[in-house]
Amino acid sequence: MNNHVYLMDNESIRQLGEELWRLRRAKHLLLAQAEKQSGIPAKIIEGLELGRYLQYGYARKLLKFYGVNMKIVLE
Repeated sequence: MNNHVYLMDNESIRQLGEELWRLRRAKHLLLAQAEKQSGIPAKIIEGLELGRYLQYGYARKLLKFYGVNMKIVLE
């Protein structure tokens, strides 16, 4: 599985959101549980997962909570 996400457009943000959702579901966490354990508000987690927006700090913290590294490539 290619875990590289190129953050440059709405499609990439949507893809990252889908991956965040898959990671949460793989850990069998409800949104409220992810909020409590990660310290990130559920509204932020939901917004990231739905691809409504991208806040790098929260995305990075959430990925770290899930045990995944984030790599940003500038071209």
